[in-house]
Amino acid sequence: MNDARVLGPGDGLTLAPAPEASFTLKTGTDETNSVWTLFEYTVPPRFAGPPPHWHKATDEGFFILEGTVRFEVNGETADVEAGGYARVPPGVVHRFSNPTDEAARFLGIAIPGGFERYFVELSELMASEPSWPPADMGPLLALMARHDTFPPPAP
Repeated sequence: MNDARVLGPGDGLTLAPAPEASFTLKTGTDETNSVWTLFEYTVPPRFAGPPPHWHKATDEGFFILEGTVRFEVNGETADVEAGGYARVPPGVVHRFSNPTDEAARFLGIAIPGGFERYFVELSELMASEPSWPPADMGPLLALMARHDTFPPPAP
């Protein structure tokens, strides 16, 4: 845990949580003693993004590096361009997408740490399914709940 870490562009554990999208873990729970997770997310043009969801304890921040990312937060929509930032505290229903014809890339931070495990397990689940979304949503909903991610409404 006390080891410094320097990563170059593209370095880190890279997963594909959706077709043509990539999640690259930069720093996770093992390096931060479960305090925070930092990841880079690249999404293709016209990426629909995840469905609306919320977290009981996870606080998220997103810094846009390239392109435009659309955030829907509590029913309001904002297109955030490169250099912009969005924060979603616990208990807030949100989602993100890429409404443009260009790829988008952002850094995300999740507090507390460990959220990277969701993406690892999601990638494994997607690889095991013949189609996506799966016909049986039960395993996906269970995976989401294990990682503090829930469908609306938020309490």
